[in-house]
Amino acid sequence: SSRRPWYIKGITDRNYEGNLYLVSSKEEEIFGIRCYENISELPDKIDLSIIAINRNKLKNVLEQCIEKEFYTLHIFSAGLGEYDEKGEILEKEINELIDNSNTKAIGPNCMGVYSTGGRISYSPYFSEKECNDKCVSFVSHSGDLTTRYVIIENNYGVGFSNVASIGNSIDLGISEFIQYFNFHEKTDIIGAYFEGFSQFGTLKGKKLLETIKNNKKPLLILRGGVSKEGKRSVRSHTGTIASENNIWDSIFTQGNALKMETYEDLIDSTIAFKYCNNYPKVNSLLLITWSGGKAVIGVDRIINLGIKVPEIEITAQERMKEMISIGSVSNPLDLPWIGRREKFPEICKIAINEGYIGGTIFETIAPLNFDERHEIYYNNIIKISEYSKEAKKPFLMSLPFDNVIQREKLKDKFIKDNIPVFPNIERAARAFRNLYKYQKYVIEKS
Repeated sequence: SSRRPWYIKGITDRNYEGNLYLVSSKEEEIFGIRCYENISELPDKIDLSIIAINRNKLKNVLEQCIEKEFYTLHIFSAGLGEYDEKGEILEKEINELIDNSNTKAIGPNCMGVYSTGGRISYSPYFSEKECNDKCVSFVSHSGDLTTRYVIIENNYGVGFSNVASIGNSIDLGISEFIQYFNFHEKTDIIGAYFEGFSQFGTLKGKKLLETIKNNKKPLLILRGGVSKEGKRSVRSHTGTIASENNIWDSIFTQGNALKMETYEDLIDSTIAFKYCNNYPKVNSLLLITWSGGKAVIGVDRIINLGIKVPEIEITAQERMKEMISIGSVSNPLDLPWIGRREKFPEICKIAINEGYIGGTIFETIAPLNFDERHEIYYNNIIKISEYSKEAKKPFLMSLPFDNVIQREKLKDKFIKDNIPVFPNIERAARAFRNLYKYQKYVIEKS
């Protein structure tokens, strides 16, 4: 306990309502909480035990926890199957201990859990606010990836119900958590980062496939260890056995899950599913920009992703041209100098309502100053987003980092109004593509 007080802060600072027991052979108290010298002094059947000790003492401590019928063990300790042959042997012995008991375990070599409802967190930097709307639950083989993911998503207004960093996952694995998240009432979106299967147990691939087949919620999976070199890295990272690509081809083909191509894809798609209640029926986008050059580049990036940018039909173009004397209305809508005019949202509405348009990406930049003129422009964007919602189509905001400080302020403003924000057009388009895939390959298939 004394070496990792931040673990305790993630509990004490959140008004945790249960009993908290600390065990340390060196400290009498930490943050005013008494430290017990031995596990034998603790009550039986403790719900969650966080174990952060040298691996040489680990087996003995686990035996004591199991003897006292502790329900769940979070084994933070590393240096096991991912490290060397001695660690592999110890990991096997620990697995046998757990298998022959009623105790469950996550880890070893993992950061642990974050539960807003349970008021516990392995990191004091995660949001303390309990999530009540479009909540995410996440399970991951990587602790650092999990930490960064949660902090970034919190910064974009995404709330979490449950998060589990499970490391080497010699007992509870990805499948068990996805199953639990499916039954959890306050989980609306599920995310996972997967590296490989533990060397212990059998038919784990089959179990994962069945779990994903039975999944009923948006499930976003990022997989590491795809390449030969990546598989080698997996072995040294979590000691798991990287699965073959053909297994995952089958999982994504037969199961109800979306394949995330990159870490950024996972971040952006989580944001999209959080804020977009309507999924696109058509794989095409309307692009509204403030720059002709950015419009051209944006279209190229969207097309490269396999998404259409259809030209607006002539009759609709003629209706839009009746309201303006300058600008392009073919798609993209490049409409300089009219962003603050009352008719700007009405022009965009015509294009949004066209049946061959699946959704809208609107790109703008943060102003140097938030004055009355920008407030008018901002309110027009909000009105355009409302027209998209009325049409039951997703509306996504591209907000480049041209002015970092002001960009952050404007991003927060959009998030408060429930508009998803992305760093550029391509990342917004990738998120849109996953919304479309979910509609076509999961919702319509089922």
